[in-house]
Amino acid sequence: MTLSYYIVDDEQQAVDALQAMLQKKFGPQLVSLGSQIKASLAIKEIAAVNPDLVFLDVEMPEMNGLDLLKHFPQRKFQVIFTTAHEKYALPALKAAATDYLVKPISPKDVSDALQKCFEYKKQQAAAENPADNKIAVMSGQQLLLLSPADIIRVEGNNNYSHFYFTNRPRLIVSKTLKDFEELLQPHGFYRLHQSHLVNLQYISSVKIGEDIVLMEQGHQVEISRRKKAAFMQLLKKL
Repeated sequence: MTLSYYIVDDEQQAVDALQAMLQKKFGPQLVSLGSQIKASLAIKEIAAVNPDLVFLDVEMPEMNGLDLLKHFPQRKFQVIFTTAHEKYALPALKAAATDYLVKPISPKDVSDALQKCFEYKKQQAAAENPADNKIAVMSGQQLLLLSPADIIRVEGNNNYSHFYFTNRPRLIVSKTLKDFEELLQPHGFYRLHQSHLVNLQYISSVKIGEDIVLMEQGHQVEISRRKKAAFMQLLKKL
């Protein structure tokens, strides 16, 4: 996966330094679509080239970076602010920036910020292509492609995981629950208990006094005491 980018900074030296760092450290993963030291011209060029990511200086004489973003109310590109002052961190986050970098910019900070950008682009691609959301699971000699939306819950039993579905019989896979936890968390699953991973969309109600979750198709799952407080907070946000 590649990421296209555009740089806006009123100092040409800063543009050149960032450009050199990006090409040296990240090479073929990144595609430069240009740069601009004048904010007014940058607005037109960004609209024309449609980058995945814009590195945007906050303090510029003609127009600051926050005001420049107001020209893109429906923007699809990600933003990494570059600034010499940490005081702009909060405004940057409020502007829905992916990250902000404080000058002088270090390669590690750039790498960490780009990792977020690549992850976001990957999630976008998955959302736009539902088929890509399926997970691959080995069952005997078969590689099954399962849709997380069809999985009600997964129960761990030693080195085996039992999958319960909305539309097919139970499936037993010879992998631990931990193997599937990271795989399914981005799809709305939560580990309620050492032995239980549940799809939040299929929760019907919670028996508070008994620490039991009632799910569709009659499934009941115990909530561990250690997970209860965090789980109840999560439910309030749904």
